[in-house]
Amino acid sequence: MKSIEGKIEKDILNIFDRAELSRLAKESKFIQRSTSRLEGFDFVFLLAITCMLEPNITLEGLCDCLTEINPEAEMKPQSLSDRINSEYSAAFMEKVLELALEKNLEHVRKGKAAEALNGFNRVFLQDSTQIKLSEKLSEIFKGCGGSASKSILKIDLLYELHSDELENILITDCKEPDQSLAATALSHLRRGDLIIRDLGYFALSRLKEIVDAEADYLSRLFSSLQLYLPDFSADVIEDLGEFFMRKFPGESVIETEALLGRDEKFPARLVGYKLPDKVVNERIRKARKAAAKKGRSLTKKTINWLRFAFYITSVDEKIWPAEVVGTIYRIRWRVELIFKTWKSLLGIDLLKGARPERITCFVYGRLIAIAAMTSLYAYAAWYAFWEYGREASGHKFFNWLKRRERIKKALFSGILELMFDEIKRDVLKNCKQQRKRKTSLELIDQMVPFMDSFESQESNSEKAECLA
Repeated sequence: MKSIEGKIEKDILNIFDRAELSRLAKESKFIQRSTSRLEGFDFVFLLAITCMLEPNITLEGLCDCLTEINPEAEMKPQSLSDRINSEYSAAFMEKVLELALEKNLEHVRKGKAAEALNGFNRVFLQDSTQIKLSEKLSEIFKGCGGSASKSILKIDLLYELHSDELENILITDCKEPDQSLAATALSHLRRGDLIIRDLGYFALSRLKEIVDAEADYLSRLFSSLQLYLPDFSADVIEDLGEFFMRKFPGESVIETEALLGRDEKFPARLVGYKLPDKVVNERIRKARKAAAKKGRSLTKKTINWLRFAFYITSVDEKIWPAEVVGTIYRIRWRVELIFKTWKSLLGIDLLKGARPERITCFVYGRLIAIAAMTSLYAYAAWYAFWEYGREASGHKFFNWLKRRERIKKALFSGILELMFDEIKRDVLKNCKQQRKRKTSLELIDQMVPFMDSFESQESNSEKAECLA
C-alpha cells in the first residue's frame, strides 16, 4: 500500500513540480524574462486549483489568491487578464495538461472489475460533453446549428474503467461530430481491449478497425443502417422491428448474426430486446414530441423500432449471453456521471469571456485539476474495494477533496501523506450507499438479465439514457 501511495504522490506532485513547470513555461514562451516574478507554478495553481474551488471567482479575486500563492507575484486585474488572454499562456497550459494526463496514465493499481468485464485487458468508455460559450466565439468554437447555441466547446473523453484513468481528452467544437472523433480511440486500443460508445460514434469503418486491432466493441444499432440477416433472408431488412415481431412473436430476447452495410456487409452479433409496453409508450411519446418540434410525424417503421432495444457486439456469446448484453451496456452511464460531476462540482462549464485563449486557459486549468483528483479517486476506489468490498462514489469523493480545501492544501504543501491517511479514514463516507437498487456495476457483476432490470427500482434517468 505504501508503494502505491508513494507512486501516486510522486505522479501528482510531478504535475505541480515547480522546476518542471518553470521549464514548460519557458519552453512555451509563457515566461520570457529571467526577472519575471510570476512563475509557472503560480499560474497553473491559480487556474487549476483556485478556479476549480471558486468557478465564479473574479479577476480581483484571482489577483488576491495569486498574492497568497506567491507574494512576489502581485498583479493588477488588467495585467493578469492580459496574461490569461495570451497565446503563450494557452500553449503553456496545454503542455501542463499533457503532462497531467501522462501522469494519470501511469498504472499503479487495477480496481474492481465486474466478472463480465474482467476478461478484457482494458475497458474504454468514450463520450463527449458540450459547453456553451459566448456567441462572439462562434468563429473559433462553432455551434451545432439550428436552435442550439452558436458557440460550443466540446470535450471528448476516453475513460478506462478498470483503473479509473483519463486515457485521452480532446477539446474541439461542434464542427467535429462524434462520428469523426471515433477514430481518436483507435490509436489507444490494444489486443484484448473493449470499447463501449453510444450511437453518436457509430461508423462501420471504425468497428472494422477495432476488430482488426483484435479488440472488441459494444454499441447500440443505428436505425437507418442497411442490414441483412443471412439466416432468414438474402434481402435488406427494411423494418427490423416489424421483422422481429413477425418472426419471434413470443420471444423477449432475440439473438442472430447480422451483416451491416450495403457494400461492406460487416458481420456482427445482433441482440434485440422486446421492451415492456410501459417503456415503449414512453419512448413513443418522447419521439413524437421531438418530431413535432421539427414539423414531422413518426412513421410506422420508427414506432416498430422503438418497441425494441437493439445492440451489436463482437464479444462471443460464450462470454456474454444474449440476456445480459443490454445490462453490460449500462456501464456507459458511468461517463455521463463523470461529466455531471465535472460540471456540478468542478464548474468546468463556467467559462466566461470572448477570447479563445482565455477559454482554453480556464478549461485546461480545470482539466489539470481533474487529472490530479482522478488519480486520488483511483486510489480511493481501489482501497474501498480491497479493504471493504465497497464501490467508491466519484461525486462524493471529489466533493470531499474540495471540502475544507483538502486538495488545495495538500498540493500547495507538496506533501500528500496526510491526505492518504484521511482518504483511508473517510473512505466509507465516500462510498455509494448500500441500497436494494443495484448499481450498474452490481447488475453487471451479478449478470442480471437486461429484461429483469425493468422490474427493479433502478434510476429512471439511467434507464432512459441506456434506451435513448
